[in-house]
Formats: sequence, structure tokens, C-alpha cells
Amino acid sequence: MKQIRLIISLLLISVMGTAYAQVVSPVDFMRNNSRASFANPAFFSKDYGYFDFGLGGINIGFQNIGLKYDSFFRYNAAGQPQVLDLDNGLARLRDKNYLNTFLNIDVFNCGRRTKYGFFTYSHRIREWESLRYSKDLVKLIAAGNGSFVGANSADIDIALSVRAVQEFSFGYQMCLTDKLNIGARVKFLMGITDARTGVFNLQLNTDADSYALRLMADMNAKASLPYKIEEVNGWPTITDRRFNMANLFKNYGAGIDLGAEYIINDQFGVAAAINDLGFISWKNNTAQFHAGFVDGGSMYQNGGLVFEGLSNEAVNAILDDADVLKQYIDTLKQCIDVNLTTGVRYTTGLNTSLMVRGYYDLTPEHRFSAQLMGFATGIGMKPAMTLAYTGSFADNYDVVATYTMMPGSYDNLGIGLSANFGGFIMYVASNNILGFFNSANITQTNLQFGIAFSGGGKTKRSDTILLK
Repeated sequence: MKQIRLIISLLLISVMGTAYAQVVSPVDFMRNNSRASFANPAFFSKDYGYFDFGLGGINIGFQNIGLKYDSFFRYNAAGQPQVLDLDNGLARLRDKNYLNTFLNIDVFNCGRRTKYGFFTYSHRIREWESLRYSKDLVKLIAAGNGSFVGANSADIDIALSVRAVQEFSFGYQMCLTDKLNIGARVKFLMGITDARTGVFNLQLNTDADSYALRLMADMNAKASLPYKIEEVNGWPTITDRRFNMANLFKNYGAGIDLGAEYIINDQFGVAAAINDLGFISWKNNTAQFHAGFVDGGSMYQNGGLVFEGLSNEAVNAILDDADVLKQYIDTLKQCIDVNLTTGVRYTTGLNTSLMVRGYYDLTPEHRFSAQLMGFATGIGMKPAMTLAYTGSFADNYDVVATYTMMPGSYDNLGIGLSANFGGFIMYVASNNILGFFNSANITQTNLQFGIAFSGGGKTKRSDTILLK
């Protein structure tokens, strides 16, 4: 009972601390697959050695928290959409909605056992895209500005973060005592691209009497791209789209993964890890801009833009003469002030993740785990709890089932399979198999698979303890 209370206490402390949500993979809970060391560098691998290239690890996935496509329709008895129901769809939106995607590709990985530890090397390409948008944005698109009349203004808030990096890492794991495993992975990073908003807020209001539209805005962002950005006619523009391979090796950074596992007794254990703790310094083709409204034309009024509509004559003139349309666009541009600064270096933190886990072995083959995991997407963090079962057989096979709960996402049923055939390891996993049957409405899903080659016999943990 003391061990159970200890595990529960650790999990509750983590909930109240700084642990946040990410896409959790069943691979993280495998006991005969060395790929689990990416979730916890302290993971003990029984293999003597392994290597893979190209197909060793591919992981792709997405999160969609907030927007449910089927809520915008009414269905008949056969389950076919019949009527568009905007009110119901908008009512089910959250105030802040999220869309995240990610892709990890392992270019090359290898690992080899030493007398008291396990050495690893990896080269990976990793990318993330994260978008947060307010409910009013979807409401404006779906229902128009008629919903924002008088004192009711549309508050359109958008946050965007995009990043792609190359990662070169060196790791080492060892069993310090008969109860304690520790591990660390040092990373050298080369940033490929980065783009992120600071503030991107629009306030839209419709006058109750004249129905004139009034728009207020505050926008700023920064980026480092493989292409050069310059100011052309007052607007940020990519002036040279020719791809230069050297641009992939100009933004440097460093990071570290740290992990530990403590074996309480033959049945209970706890583990914790912090991954991707570090930074990247962006200096290649950097640009920072701020945009707002200035008094530069007839549409400007008291810090914002006011559009009072077009007469029938004006609409006909625009349709008949392209120069008339250009005049309206030029008038609009005169009221928009864009300040662009290029060549300024800036630094960003990595997408740090935190993990704490407790497990119970019913038998040596059957393990039950409870885990709290977190992942910084670049624009926000939220908690997630995962319950997992791992069946490990003959030191070669793993069967994993997971259930993950996170705010706005409670239908995440995952499954993973791994097999070591004596010369190579194959595995496939998804954190939500339901996503393959209802992709339009699932909150998150991913697909992870790989093939690695292994060699040598299996090693007992008791033979690698440093401090006996």
C-alpha cells in the first residue's frame, strides 16, 4: 500500500505542477523496443546493439481540439447530413481552439551496449505546426458580420508557430544501482525554419445604424526562413525563391534529455524524464514585422479602418475597370503601416516535454502504467493523463494498449505492436485508432512505424549494474 500511495502522490504532484499535454505514443511503453528511450533516456535496453536508416522511425500526427465538423449538420435516420446547422456547430466551439501537426523522420540511429551502459546516436528531422484560433473567427466566417452589431464586437485572436529542425544526439544510459537507472541525451541542433506570431488580434464591429464595418488590429511576428525576405513597396516579400542547401545549416542550437527510473520492488516502479530542454539561435534570413493602422487615407478613423460599403455604381465601375479596383486597394494600403526589420538574431526555446510515470507489474509479462505527459507546442500547454497496458513476451514481443485523456479530447484509444525477430525489429503504433474510422471529427491521432536491425544476444539488467 505504501508503494501505491507513493505512485499516486507523484502523479498528483505532477498534475499540480508544470506538466503539459502532447501526443503520447504506445511506443513509449514498450519494454523490448529501444525506441522507448526517446520518451525516457533512462530506459534499459536488453539488446546488444541496433541500427537503422531511413525507415527506423517515422511518426506523423495531428491534434484538432475544438472544431467538430459533424456538429454543423443535422442528420437523417441513415446518418446522412441533410441540413446545415450553424448555430449548433458554433455553440460547440471552445473559446480557444487548437490545430497541431507534427512529423518526425529518423535519418539514422544506432546503439551499442558497453560493459555498464548503453550508447546511442541519432540523426532526426523534426517539425511542428501549431495554430490557435478564437471562436469568433469561425463565427465570422460561418455567419458573417451580422452576429457582431452594436456593442458586440468580434474578438479574433490567432497564434501560429511553425518550426523544423535537424537533430544530432548522443545518449548514454546506465543502471547505477540495483534499483536506479539514469540516462541523458545531448543534442546539437540545426534549425531549418521558424515562424511565429507574437500578437495577432483583430476587433471587428458593425455599426447598429449605418452597418459600417470598423476594424481594429494589432499584429506582429518573426521568422527565419530558407529564403530571403525584403521589403518591396512597403510589404514583406520573399525576393529569391531559389533553394540553397547551405541555408539548412546556419541556425545552431543545443538541448538535453534527462531521465531516471527507480525500481521500488519486483512489482512497483516510477520514472520521470524531461526532454528537449534547450534553445535554438535563429540568424539566417530573419525578419520581424509589426503591422497596424495609420492615418493615410479616407478609410482611416480613430485608430481603425471604417468601411461603409459600396454603391451599385462603384461595384459596376470595379467590375468594368481594373484600375478602379487598384485605386481602392491603394487607398487601403495607405492606411496600413508595416514595419519590417531584417537580419536581427533571436532565440527560441525548444518544445520541451515533461513526463512522470508509475507502473505495476501484475506478472513479469503484464505491466500496467499511469503517466502524466506534457509537450510545449510553441503557443500553449495543457495536461494529459495516459493509462497503459503492456504485454511483453519472450524478451522479443510487445503488445501495448493506451487510453489518453486531455482537455477537449477524451476518445484517444491507442494500440502498438513490436516484434524482434532476432535480426531486425518491426513496430507499428497509433495513439488513437479511432481516428482512422472518423478522421473528420477525431481530436487527435498519429501513426508511428519503423524497422531496425539488431544483433548480438540479450543482456540481463543485473549484469550491467555499476554500483553493486
